[in-house]
Formats: sequence, C-alpha cells, structure tokens
Amino acid sequence: MWSDVLGDLQEGWELDARELHLLGRACRCADELASLEGAVDRDGVMVDGSRGQTIVHPALGEARQLRLVQLRLLGAIEMADPKSGVRSATPGQAQARRAANTRWDLAEARSG
Repeated sequence: MWSDVLGDLQEGWELDARELHLLGRACRCADELASLEGAVDRDGVMVDGSRGQTIVHPALGEARQLRLVQLRLLGAIEMADPKSGVRSATPGQAQARRAANTRWDLAEARSG
C-alpha cells in the first residue's frame, strides 16, 4: 500500500510528516486486515462459540472496524497541489475544497 500510494502521487507532489504518519497507520491496518482475513479463510465465516453455539467469526467484526479506520486515515491524507500550496486545516475542509474545485472545473469546461 505504501508504495502504491506514493507511486500515485503526481510529479512535484509530496506528503508532509502528518500525512506520512497517517499513511503508515493505514498500511498497518492493511497488514492487520490481511491477518484477520487469513483467520476467516482458515476457520470459516461461522465458528463455534464459547457454549458450543455457531456464531459469526469474531474476526469479521474486527475487520469491518479496521476497514472504517483505514478509510478515515486514507481520507485524511490530502493531496495538495504543489503549485497552489493550498492546504486545508481539516479533512472536511479538504473535501469541501475538492468539491468546489470540481464544480469550478465543470463550469469552466461547459463555458469554454
């Protein structure tokens, strides 16, 4: 994942220390997910519970939570345009700025 994300950066773009930390945590989530998925592959989706009843494998719930954490971590990594040097204070602001830029780009494409 580390190599894939860094390899997808456009020329001149780079991640700051905070974003590299977030990427590292997301990569750790990916490793833990692989381990949990391996347990489910090995044991099956349904396993025996403490009282002998059939239950959903506990690793499935943990994997679901890890996917959410990973999604938030990756979403918090902002790919700032090196030409503009504009960075947002929060991931929500980054998302709003990207949406606004997309609207402007579409408007310019229609008029031009």
